[in-house]
Amino acid sequence: MPSSSSINRLDLRQSFISRLAREASGDQTFEALNWRSEPVQGGFGSAIGGTALHRYYVEASAGRRCSLILKVLYPRPGETEDSPYYWKREFEIYRSGILADMPAESFEAPRILALEEREDSCWIWMEDIKDDKQDWTLADFADVAERLGRLNGAWLLQAQLPAAPWLASNWHASIAPALSDTFSRLDELLKHPLASATLPRPAKAEIDGIWRDRAIFSKALRQLPQTFCHYDAFRRNVLFREADAVLLDWALAGVGAIGEDLVSLVAVSLYYEGYTAAYAAELDALVFASYIAGLRQAAWRGDEKLARIGYTCGMTLRGLAGVKQDINALTEDKAETKLRQLHQQPDLERIAEFFAEVRRFRLLKMAREARALLAN
Repeated sequence: MPSSSSINRLDLRQSFISRLAREASGDQTFEALNWRSEPVQGGFGSAIGGTALHRYYVEASAGRRCSLILKVLYPRPGETEDSPYYWKREFEIYRSGILADMPAESFEAPRILALEEREDSCWIWMEDIKDDKQDWTLADFADVAERLGRLNGAWLLQAQLPAAPWLASNWHASIAPALSDTFSRLDELLKHPLASATLPRPAKAEIDGIWRDRAIFSKALRQLPQTFCHYDAFRRNVLFREADAVLLDWALAGVGAIGEDLVSLVAVSLYYEGYTAAYAAELDALVFASYIAGLRQAAWRGDEKLARIGYTCGMTLRGLAGVKQDINALTEDKAETKLRQLHQQPDLERIAEFFAEVRRFRLLKMAREARALLAN
C-alpha cells in the first residue's frame, strides 16, 4: 500500500485540500498553502491488513491551521461483500446515507468531507475530532451503553431495517467458521507453554463443549429481535465532544440481535481497563442496566431477557474468537514486542495468565449464563 509520502504525491490538488479544509474549519476564506501528513495508529482494520490512517495538517495564511483525517481502504484477497471484515463496508455505509439521521441522543457519525473511489482503494476524508475525555470512568461506560440502547431501540421500532449486500449480518455468528482450524488443532497448539497458560487444561473440556455448541448460540442470535448494530463500540471508537459522542469506524456495521452491540464495549474493555473479577462483574451489571434504560427511552417495551440472551450469546462467540486471538498473539514471534507494549507488561507468561482470567469471565461465565437463559 502507498506510504505517507507517496500519498502526498498522488492527486491531492491545492483546490481539493482547500475545499476540505474550509468545510472542516468552517472558515470559507481558508486557502491551503502547505500540508503534510503523518500516520495514525489504526484499529482492527490495520491489524488484519488493508487499512491506512493519516492525519493531514493544513496551513493557510495568517497562521491559520486545521487538520483532516484520511482513511484509505484497500481490498483484501478473497473477501466477499458478506465477509465479516469486508474491506469496503465503511466506505459504502458513509456513501449510503444510513448514518445521516442518527437516533436522538444516541451518537453522531463523523462528518465526512469527501469520498473517493479509486482504482485500487477507497479514500474517506473526515473531520479530525479532539476527544474531550482522556480516561473513562464507569459513568462513561454507562453513558455509552445507554446511547447504544437508544440507537438499537430506535431501529427495533422501525418497520424496515437497512438492507444492502455489503452490510454485516449477525456478525458474531459470522466469525465462527474462521475459528475451525484453531479448535481442530487445539491439542497441538496447547503444547506451547504460553498457549497452555492462557487456556489452562482444566478449562479445555468446557471450552471444547462451547465450541461444539456454537450453532446453538448463533441460532439464538438469529431468532431474537433484530436491529441495526455498530458492533465495535468500545473506548477507541467513541470520542466525546462536549455533550455529544461521536462513534467512529463503522467497518463491522450491519443487522444483528438486540444486545449484541454491548459485546465490544465489555469484551474489549476487559483487556485494557485493569481487569479483576469484581471489576468485570460491576462493569457487566452497569452497562447492561444502562443499555436497557436506553432501550426504554427509545420506547422499546419488550422483555429485557431477550437483550440479555443476545448479549451473552454474542459474548460467548466473541470469547471463542478470543481463544484464537490470544494464542496467536502469544505464540507468534512478531507479536511479542507489541503485546508487551500494549499491556505494559514485559513478562509474557503473566500476560497469558491475565488473558486466562479474562476468559473465565467473558467466555466461560457468559456461556454458562447463555445456556441457562436459553434453557428457561
